[in-house]
Amino acid sequence: MFHNTWPFIGSLGRLVEVPFTASESVSRADRYVESTTVEGVRRVQVRPAAPRSWSVDVRGASAGELSGLAAFAQGAWGAGPWHWVSVQAQRGNLLTPREAALVDVVPASFWALSGPVVDADGVLQARSLSVSLASGWAAPWRDIPVLPGRRVMWAADVAGVDGPALALAFFDVDGVQVGGFYGTARAAAGMSRVSMYAVAPAGAATVRVGVQPSVLSLTRPQVTWTDGPVPYSAGHGCRAAVVDGFSEDLLVANSSGTYSSIGFTVLEVG
Repeated sequence: MFHNTWPFIGSLGRLVEVPFTASESVSRADRYVESTTVEGVRRVQVRPAAPRSWSVDVRGASAGELSGLAAFAQGAWGAGPWHWVSVQAQRGNLLTPREAALVDVVPASFWALSGPVVDADGVLQARSLSVSLASGWAAPWRDIPVLPGRRVMWAADVAGVDGPALALAFFDVDGVQVGGFYGTARAAAGMSRVSMYAVAPAGAATVRVGVQPSVLSLTRPQVTWTDGPVPYSAGHGCRAAVVDGFSEDLLVANSSGTYSSIGFTVLEVG
């Protein structure tokens, strides 16, 4: 049970809560296609992507509480796709798996994807981001969903020179910045874990997270909806998904209405 933390689904600025979620289990499609030759030699082909699927169980919700979710299954919001913000993403990392692994970043001339680096905990990470920003700040990752009034944490392992390290800003559904620019934390010569937070203002639909010129190298990026820093987690964000396999089990029907358990599947699409 998630103790009043529920997933969300919908478009940016119009996220709909999925209440009373009891469980969400995720699976990933096989990355390799296997075949065996007539000589008995095993061969594999790698797929460029391995989309995920979530099996979600909602228990004991009223018809009114489930109406928002049912609208997605019935096509009232259109065919999709939508953003899927799982509990694991909110508490672990809202970046997608490829973003958190430093496979995908916004293209720019002032950074480059680099090779392995030892993180702040002394563990070798497969990739890092080399930064050569002269002034201002820049965001390697954009369109991360937020909720107005909800705190957003932005953390990363960074190395550089002494000075401001991280920054973020919020934007509305049209890409117009709302609220101010937020920057804090300090870079240092050695790799260290730094974090900052800001509360999403009214009208905010997304956040962009980035770095300031003091940062020369970055790894283990992480964005969460939490009140403080949490242990690093790989990316769990999903920017494009559809709802399928909607099923309902009626639990109670009385003068107060009906209460049901709902099962559905969220399919990542690309």
